[in-house]
Amino acid sequence: MTGAEFASAYLNLGIPVTLVSSRDRVLPGEDADAAAVLEEVLTRRGMNVLSKSRMESVTRSGDTVTVTLTDGRTVEGSHCILALGSVPNTDDMGLQEAGVVLDDGGFIEVDRVSRTSARGVYAAGDCTGVLMLASVAAMQGRIAMWHFLGDTVHPLDLKKVSSNVFTAPEIATVGWSQKSVDNGEMQAEVVMLPLSGNPRAKMQGVHDGFVKLFCRPGTGIVVGGVVVGPRASELIHPVSIAVAESLTADQLAQAFTVYPSMSGSIAEAARRLHRV
Repeated sequence: MTGAEFASAYLNLGIPVTLVSSRDRVLPGEDADAAAVLEEVLTRRGMNVLSKSRMESVTRSGDTVTVTLTDGRTVEGSHCILALGSVPNTDDMGLQEAGVVLDDGGFIEVDRVSRTSARGVYAAGDCTGVLMLASVAAMQGRIAMWHFLGDTVHPLDLKKVSSNVFTAPEIATVGWSQKSVDNGEMQAEVVMLPLSGNPRAKMQGVHDGFVKLFCRPGTGIVVGGVVVGPRASELIHPVSIAVAESLTADQLAQAFTVYPSMSGSIAEAARRLHRV
């Protein structure tokens, strides 16, 4: 995800970019339809995407950086950015001596109310390895505070977490995914509505992107969604509310939206999930 974000940012600054991805597509962990739109847009704008490729080594000679791939090919440029994940900075803090259990990767093990294995000790954020997003870290901290103070606590539910990939276009998701539906983990009806038909999108020259909603076949409760487009991180919020509050597609559809607006596509997608 981070690699795609940096690649997209530099491309938008007018810098030639080659993106090396070890999988068959960019963002393999995201919605496949969303990743396909992003890859098509990046390629159209001039990015060189090398899928099913893996870096073996990086060398510098003067102002030139050479990346050698495992298949022998080379890529030359001025800089190389490696997006390889995160390592928790939990060493030499005395955590284990205090009774705090760490997993094999060094992350602090916590339950859904942010408690560690040591009585009275809570942990929040990336050091827990739960889901390394700022919004999750903040919620873990709030849950820890509420739990410590004896307030009402709703345990962390990762199926209600909205997240965003800050590429251009952005990709925002919440709840159950298309992959989960395809694998049979969740029974859901799916509708995908391109943004190209949205009046506001036409006015702003937006041609790429879509809104996708998932709802339960019997109850119509919204259980997930995907938004691809400009400021998708803002557009996902009504879908996040629907997922968090177990609203039905009809309830989401019947809430007024401004005309014309991008959010109108969310209501329209919900209307297409209506069942008599």
